[in-house]
Amino acid sequence: MMLILLIVVLIGYLVLLITRYKKKNNFKINGAIQIIQGIMWTLIAIDSWTTSHSVVRIAYIIIVLLSFIAGFQEFYKCK
Repeated sequence: MMLILLIVVLIGYLVLLITRYKKKNNFKINGAIQIIQGIMWTLIAIDSWTTSHSVVRIAYIIIVLLSFIAGFQEFYKCK
């Protein structure tokens, strides 16, 4: 199930990257890319949470938070 979710999110991520390549400096697309990255990191963290060390768990949390914060900042720039 987790693999299917990751594949679906990865396809959406690749579509957004191609769209960003064609339409440069679009804050909505950049924000969506960051949010999708946050979702992907969250899924990866959930999948490997039980086998990870505490340092790796902290790194996952930091990466997820930074991705979501960057995404929301990009959306805020749209206004």
